[in-house]
Amino acid sequence: MEILLGITSGKWLKLSLKNGFLFKPALWPVSLKLLLIGLRNSIYANKEIKEYEPQIQATKITKAPIFILGHWRTGTSLLHKLLSMDPQFTYPTVFDVYNPETFLTTGKMLEQRLERMKAEKRPMDNMVVSYKDPAEDEFAINTLTLRSPLMGWSFPTKEAYFEKYLTLHDISEAERQDWKEKFLYFLKKLTFKNNRPLLLKSPHHTARIKTLLEIFPDAKFIHIRRNPYHTFRSTYSLYKNTVANLGFGKRDINADMEAVINRFKIMYEVFFKEKDQIKEGHFFELSFEELEQNFSAGIEKIYNGLQISGFETYAPILKQYLDEQKDYKKNVHQPIPNEWKQKINDKWKFCFDKWNYSIEP
Repeated sequence: MEILLGITSGKWLKLSLKNGFLFKPALWPVSLKLLLIGLRNSIYANKEIKEYEPQIQATKITKAPIFILGHWRTGTSLLHKLLSMDPQFTYPTVFDVYNPETFLTTGKMLEQRLERMKAEKRPMDNMVVSYKDPAEDEFAINTLTLRSPLMGWSFPTKEAYFEKYLTLHDISEAERQDWKEKFLYFLKKLTFKNNRPLLLKSPHHTARIKTLLEIFPDAKFIHIRRNPYHTFRSTYSLYKNTVANLGFGKRDINADMEAVINRFKIMYEVFFKEKDQIKEGHFFELSFEELEQNFSAGIEKIYNGLQISGFETYAPILKQYLDEQKDYKKNVHQPIPNEWKQKINDKWKFCFDKWNYSIEP
């Protein structure tokens, strides 16, 4: 339920009808709770429109965003966190993405209460996250458009339906344009709130380069890759420890891992087709292993590769943070069962080959 806390009442009623909640007495309590939350969100969303709509519409995004791409659990969140410390950028916070229609209004109202909230460790990787930390814009897209694979986390039985929004290919042009308009509107709100270049991260965007370039032809992209076996093991942990607790209904971990294997294949087939559309000098790729070996050197390569100025100002901030994280310990993941490994070897072989990772028997 957590990822739907920012939804408005009209959208929740639409989802409830679509998923048959009104006909399932066992789900009435949670449905009613979200409806009441949605009514509150609707009130503040209308207030936000009345107070800020002219300014939002007049806001211009004069410098194209930087998008961080990569499959889940490849280091995208870590890289987003590190780059967000550069004061020249702005980014959606955890609060922003969970309250996409109201954050300009409710952020001010709840500022003192939010400041008292303790940062918490994420169960899948032990990263400490607070409401002010950079967050994945897909969570905002999920509630703004109702067109995101993340909706499958809430409704496991309908997950296959929402998969088409990964690439935005197999949907109507009207749907795609609506997605683009709502995404751009959210980014305008972020820019109105803090008028600096946007630093964005969403694994889903890895398969949406074509659409993102239609909105921002001059966008820059950072892609981070990781040993596919490590990626899979960590994604398994994500589903077992986090995603399993987010939905209305039980999940089947075997079905989830089948979906992960297929989704990775689709994502990177599209990525390799579309990344050549990016302007020369606007794409930089590095491995998680390279970044982990020397964070400062890896990030400096990104700045040089994309011709981003200001690294000298940012470097001392980065160093201080990295020094504070010396005691951080990564989770240890279990070996991959042979059945899944063989499917990974088969369906992900093209990525092993392109990135020069060895396939295990």
